[in-house]
Amino acid sequence: LTGVASDARLAVNFIGYKTQTVEVGGRTSFNIVLVEEATAVDEVVVVGYGQVKKSDLTGSVASVKAEKLTDIPANSIDGLLQGRVAGVQITNSGRAGQDPEIRIRGTNSINGYKPLYIVDGLFNDNINFLNPEDIESMEVLKDPSSLAIFGVRGANGVIIVTTKRAKMGQTVVNVNQSVGVKHVGHRMSLTNGPQFKELYNEQLSNMGGDPFDYTYYQANTDWQDAIFQNAMISQTTASIMGANEKSNFYLGVGYTYEQGSIVGEEMQKVTVNFSDEYKMKDWLKFGVQMNGAYMLPADAKNVTGAIHAAPISPIYDDATGGYYKLPSFQSSQISNPMIDIEEFAAHNKAQNYRFAGNVYGEINFLPELKFRAAFSIDYLSNNSRLFTPVKYEYDPDLGTINARSDRESLSQTKSNTLNAQQDYILTYAKTFADKHDLTLMAGLTTNFTNYEELTGG
Repeated sequence: LTGVASDARLAVNFIGYKTQTVEVGGRTSFNIVLVEEATAVDEVVVVGYGQVKKSDLTGSVASVKAEKLTDIPANSIDGLLQGRVAGVQITNSGRAGQDPEIRIRGTNSINGYKPLYIVDGLFNDNINFLNPEDIESMEVLKDPSSLAIFGVRGANGVIIVTTKRAKMGQTVVNVNQSVGVKHVGHRMSLTNGPQFKELYNEQLSNMGGDPFDYTYYQANTDWQDAIFQNAMISQTTASIMGANEKSNFYLGVGYTYEQGSIVGEEMQKVTVNFSDEYKMKDWLKFGVQMNGAYMLPADAKNVTGAIHAAPISPIYDDATGGYYKLPSFQSSQISNPMIDIEEFAAHNKAQNYRFAGNVYGEINFLPELKFRAAFSIDYLSNNSRLFTPVKYEYDPDLGTINARSDRESLSQTKSNTLNAQQDYILTYAKTFADKHDLTLMAGLTTNFTNYEELTGG
C-alpha cells in the first residue's frame, strides 16, 4: 500500500461474501476475514394456478420479465421470446401477421407441437390478440413436473402470460412508436437464364430428345427479386395506469401495420387491454380483465411459383403488357407467378374480431387462507371472402392473350368460436419460523368450447 493516503479506506469483496471496509490509518498490512453472505432469491414466478419463489422451484420454468420483453420492438408476443429461452425453438415465416411456430423441447405429443397459452388464467390457443406493451411477464413451463397440473393440454409445454398492473401510488402514461423494415436476406440459390438453358439442353440430350426452341424465351428473370419486397413494420401503443389503496386500473391501446415480405401483402391490427381491480374490504376484492382485437389479415401468397418458374421466361410481354406464359414443359403445371402476386392481390379479404376477458372475486378468510372464483370468456369471429378470377396469359406461339380457365369462383366463410371457463381455487399458504413454506391448493376448473362455421361458394 505504498503511496496510499493514511486517511484512505480499503474495500475488500468477493463473490458470495460481504464487503469489508477498513481504515488504512498508515498501516501497511491487514488481517481481513470475509463473512459469507446468504442472498435470498425473492423473485416470484407464476406456475400453474399460483405463484412460487423462484428459489423454491424444482421444475424447469423460464421467466421473461417486462423490461426484457420491451427492450426490442416486436409486433407479436411470440416474437419477443425468440432467442431468450433455452429449449424453445421459434420459427417465423415472415408473412404479415402470421403466428410464429413455437416448439418447446421439440414435438412432444401426437396432438402436434403447439403449446398451451394461459392469459391471466384463461386457456388460449394463441395470443395474437395481445399487445406486447401490455405484457408484464411470461413464464414458459417446459418439463412434466412444472406443467403436470394441466394434464394432456400441457403436453407440448405451457406459456403463461401475465398482463400489466399499476404499482401502488402511481399514475403512469406511456406512449411508444416503432418503425422497422423486413428484408429477405437469404434466398434460394437458383440457376439464371443461361445456366438453365445449359442444364436443360444436357437433360434433353441425355434423354435422346430434340433441343428446345428458345426463340421466345431469351429472358434472364430472377423471380425471387420480382416477388419479394423490403417490407415496413410500424407499431404505435399508448397506455395509462394508476393505483391507490382501493383501486388498480390499466388501459392500453395499440395499432400495428405490417407489410409482408411478398409484394401486396399487408396486415393491420388494433388492440385494447383494460383491467380494473377494486378492494372493497381488506379481505374482499373484485376485478375485471378485458382484451379486444380487430384484425385485417394479409392476403398471404407463397414462393412456390417463383422457385419453380423457369428463369428464361419474361414476366410481361412488351407489346401487349400481358403476363407471359411459361415454357411448354411447365406451363400446364404452373402459371406465371406474378399473376397471383399482382393480379390476385387482395382477392382474399378477411376480418377477425376477438374478445377475451374475465371477472373474478377473492376472499381472504384468514391471512393464510383465501378463495378465488373467476369466470372467463374468449370469443373469436372470423369472416373471409375469396375471389378467384380467370387467369389470362400471353402465348408467344400464338401471339394472343388466352384464358387458362373458363370460369371464376367466389366463396364466403364465417366462423365463431366461444370458450367459457370457470375457476374455483382455495389456497392455504403459511411460513413457519421464517424458514419453512407450506402451500396447499384445491380447485375446480371447467372449460366449455363451441365452434360453428357457415361456408358458401
